[in-house]
Amino acid sequence: MKKRSVASKKAIEHDGNCAMAYWGICYAKGPNYNKAWVRFDHSDLIATIREVQHLLQQAQTLAARATPVERALITALQARFPRLGVSPDNIESLDLGALDRDYADVMRAVQGEFPNDIDIAALCAEALMCISPRRLWNLELGTPSGPHTVQAREIIERAMMLDAGDQHPALCHLYIHLMEMSPYPEIALPAADRLRSAMPDASHMIHMPTHIDIACGDYRRAVDSNHQAMLADDKYFSETTSSKLYTAYRAHNIYVKLYSALISGRFKEAISAAHRLPGILNDELLSISSPPMADWTESYLGALVHVLVRFGRWDDLQNLPLPENQTLYCSTTAMVHYGRGIAFAVLARIGEAELEQVKFEEAKARVPRSRLNSLPAVEVDVLQIASAMLHGEIEYRKGNFESAFHSLRQATALEDGLPYADPPPWMQPTRHALGALLLEQDRVEEAEVVYREDLGLGGNLPRRQARLNNVWGLHGLHECLIKNGKLEEARMIGVQKELALASADVIVGSSCFCRLSAILGDANALPAGFCEGESPKS
Repeated sequence: MKKRSVASKKAIEHDGNCAMAYWGICYAKGPNYNKAWVRFDHSDLIATIREVQHLLQQAQTLAARATPVERALITALQARFPRLGVSPDNIESLDLGALDRDYADVMRAVQGEFPNDIDIAALCAEALMCISPRRLWNLELGTPSGPHTVQAREIIERAMMLDAGDQHPALCHLYIHLMEMSPYPEIALPAADRLRSAMPDASHMIHMPTHIDIACGDYRRAVDSNHQAMLADDKYFSETTSSKLYTAYRAHNIYVKLYSALISGRFKEAISAAHRLPGILNDELLSISSPPMADWTESYLGALVHVLVRFGRWDDLQNLPLPENQTLYCSTTAMVHYGRGIAFAVLARIGEAELEQVKFEEAKARVPRSRLNSLPAVEVDVLQIASAMLHGEIEYRKGNFESAFHSLRQATALEDGLPYADPPPWMQPTRHALGALLLEQDRVEEAEVVYREDLGLGGNLPRRQARLNNVWGLHGLHECLIKNGKLEEARMIGVQKELALASADVIVGSSCFCRLSAILGDANALPAGFCEGESPKS
């Protein structure tokens, strides 16, 4: 959007009478699927509306010289913004949702007038999708959340059948967002593959296909494409330092690469991504209040803890330093205490684990409700999972197994209750610890159910909440099937497990390194979290 705004401003410099240049600035400054009206802070909202009202007047004045389709777009865009007369005193009373609906209604009419214009189709579909961004499908039922979802899909799929429509970057981009929450995200795989190389310098377009890759369990490709997106970002930011908002997109690309590596057993890629984030999400950036960069991105820094827990780096977790500014880095502070607590619990240092548990709860209480995790998940809600996980791990090490499993199942319910986000807000599926510890207590039938749900094979968990084809869940289910004598199914799952293991750089001996009996009991396994060729620390 920033590049579109810059391009439009340059167009005005060359031709101050270009009506569509003014339209372009207004469109870029307005809401979009990733930044809905609700994500505008107070000052941002006021400044945007004031600037756009002036520019829209300019566009309308010059519209007589425009083409019919351009005039229709200029008129339609006025429905996306409040009328003149908005002030700081009455802005809170605006019904911003009504603006989204009004704009979608007008764009439907424009699309009806120009049904074979693929640009209009993309703009209309985007308007419809912005009625309920990131809530286009009911995850529990697997059904569209409203007629706007159905209409957007019909418009995009029809436009893709028109000349050059299937190559249109905006249509491919929107189709990925439209289908990623659906029960059948694989429908968007061809669009994702076309988009992947359509705009080689546009990092967001390189990244977007990985929403579908992850939904389909192709984590290897998600790692690779997000790495390419990171390289494109490095090139872009070497030429400019002015785009603070786009830094959030840059961090997101790294964050998704980290998750994709983590879920596929690639420690080196995951830890490398985790170490990239602090250099980007630094004090200067997080101190920006409008837009509220800390609320949008600070929680990403807690991903280092997820990586260390995922790969059983207990020594590293014990020694993890706290941020100096624990107010600015409030979410990170809470996650450090969580990680330390998990490490101490796994090592049966119960007193130290309980002390970290107290510190974690104190830190969690200081995290504001405005702080986000993966959009649109709220960080406070995500940290509730950490509370249950930490309590469960401590209870398990005390030998209070029923209490432990109750807490771990509570963590699973909390995880299932989070809104859809990419990547998932809680990076290591709670079922991986639950299943591993159930297996350690020889509760194999219960563990099998847990792993089937994790992989989307159980029927009880909506497909879009499952982590398809992940190596950790496949290992756990394969072990359960063998122990339960289901050898034919074990052979089939074993093939999938071996394929998933091919890209892992650690030995996967359990779905969670917290199951010490599996990790330490295998004489051929490296110590928890160590890669092939890596020497354990003393």
